Parts: sequence; structure tokens; C-alpha cells
Amino acid sequence: MNIQNNKKRILGQMDIISEIKLAERENRSIDLSNSIMSDISAITDRIKGGLNLENSEIKGSIFLGETLVLGELNLGNVVIEGSLYLGNSEIDDDLILENATIKGAINLVGAKIRGSVNAKNLTTMGFLSLSKTEIEGDVILENADIKSAQYEDLSVRGDLFLGTAIITGSLNLGKMTSEGTIDMEDVGIGGNLVLTGAKSGKGDIDTTTIKLEGKKIV
Repeated sequence: MNIQNNKKRILGQMDIISEIKLAERENRSIDLSNSIMSDISAITDRIKGGLNLENSEIKGSIFLGETLVLGELNLGNVVIEGSLYLGNSEIDDDLILENATIKGAINLVGAKIRGSVNAKNLTTMGFLSLSKTEIEGDVILENADIKSAQYEDLSVRGDLFLGTAIITGSLNLGKMTSEGTIDMEDVGIGGNLVLTGAKSGKGDIDTTTIKLEGKKIV
């Protein structure tokens, strides 16, 4: 492990594995915060106590598909050069993406989250998919920015996919910007839907098929 002038640790794969084992012995969350790493992929299929990546820089991608996180997954203020994949994962607490910058797509298809998703001020490039997710708390995308991306000959539109998601709490899209479409087909929302200042590159946001128990705030 090395320390840079900005006081962020440079962690290799062995450093990450050592921290996982130490956290398990000490019965606490895995602390990879304030660090620089190449990528995080299949480190374990069961994360005890949660995972803290706050203020870290990931030079590649994070791939934690089908992973069980027994606690909070904190990606606040993280910078990821690649994509974030959490498809079919289970998170026993909150997923924090507040102030995160992700230069690839975010895919949470089929994830189950027993807390809230706090993605306030998130910036991502490509798309953000919450399709088929089950979220027991709120989804906060206030001031989030979903940009389109160009990868060599492939153009990926900045879409937000929420199709058939089940959100027990409220969905806050206040002042969110999507350069593509905002797909809300058959979304179930137990609380309120906040659309104040939300902008879609495709114009009007279609909410005709959502199942809303609270109020629609525009």
C-alpha cells in the first residue's frame, strides 16, 4: 500500500483482500474509503457489515453483480472511470451514490435494496437502470445528471430506466436531467413522486402507467 500526496491510499488486489479479511475478523464494514484502486470485481459474493468506498477513485469498473451486502454500500463522492454493475445484488441497507461521478453506465437491474438509494447530485455517462428493482426506502435522484456517452463507434444515450421497479417510499427526480428518455413504465411508488424541474431529452415524462399511492408533485 502506498500513500499519494493527496493522502489517498493506493490499494492493490492483495491490499483489498487483506482489508476484507480484517473487517470480517473485527466484525465491521470493509473500509476502502479515500483510496485509489484499479477496479473492484468479484471480491466476494457476500460482504459482511457493508462496504465503504467513499471519496475513492476507481480506475476501471465496479462489478458486484449477484452480491449480498449485509449492510450499507457507500459510494458517496466516488469517481469511477468505468461502469458500475450491481445487477441482481441484495443490499441490506442504503445504497449511497451522492455526489458520485461515474464515467460509464450504472446497472442495478433486478437489485433488492432494503434501505434507500441516495443518488443526489450523481453524474453518470451512458444510462442509469433501476428496472425490476425492489427498493424498500426512497429513491433520491435530485439534481442528478445522466449524460449520453460515446465509446469508439458506439453511442449510448443518457437514459433513465425505471420500468417495473417497486419503490416502497418516494421517488424524487427534482431538477434531475436526462439527455435521453425517462422510462417509468409500470413503476410502483408507495410514497410521493417529485418531478419538479426534471428534464428529459425526449420532452414530456410519461407517467400514465405508474402505480402511485402518494402525491405527484410537479
